[in-house]
Amino acid sequence: MIKDIYSDPELYEAAHWWKTNDIEFIADAAAELGGPVLEMAAGTGRLALPIIEQGINYTGIELSSAFVKFARKKLVKFRDLAQVLEGDMRNVDLDQQFQFIFIGFNSIFHLLNNEDVASFFSCVYSHLPDDGLFLIDAFVPHPIFLYRAKQKYYVMEFDWPSGEHCIVNETNHYDSDTQINHIHWYFNTSGENEMDEYRFDMHMIFPDTMDRLLTEAGFVIKEKYGDYDKTPLGPESQLQIYVCGR
Repeated sequence: MIKDIYSDPELYEAAHWWKTNDIEFIADAAAELGGPVLEMAAGTGRLALPIIEQGINYTGIELSSAFVKFARKKLVKFRDLAQVLEGDMRNVDLDQQFQFIFIGFNSIFHLLNNEDVASFFSCVYSHLPDDGLFLIDAFVPHPIFLYRAKQKYYVMEFDWPSGEHCIVNETNHYDSDTQINHIHWYFNTSGENEMDEYRFDMHMIFPDTMDRLLTEAGFVIKEKYGDYDKTPLGPESQLQIYVCGR
């Protein structure tokens, strides 16, 4: 049976133990701009903690009710500074503006068409003051990855809290008409003969399209980085990090 990884926050956190290279970058941006901070697609609260620990007011918007519950539990001791709300980042209305709004770790790719991206950008724009900043962090889609041979590829491995070891492989099918990459992850836990299968789709937004959609939404692109060390975005960049204002 195909499962939804975004309904299982414990599994998601265990599998993504390795994702730490963006934490300092996001926390520093929040510290520089001050609060309040709004994170779209807040997930399990991974990027919330380093912001809140600086005493900055934080709000997270997350579509998955399971992730919202998990994040609230994680951040419970910071409830005077932090809130995580269940909502759709395409149309949420918080009746508030935020000095710093960001969407991290490729989450923008879960908006599966340009119309949804435009709705999201409009929502962000309405919550951003004239002197605020909006940051996007996503990888740059690469043809070698999108059009690779139809076989399983190693992704990562991790240990469950119970001590069992899990190896993750994946297959993908990229639809160039819709620009959606259909991905299947296969979790093989030691001692088990059967694999758990998870499917998720990602809308591959290339930098030229990101430029156009941001401009059409009224944003001014202030910086484009290709890495967390603020190297300018270029042809060899693996990341596309946008810093935008109104």
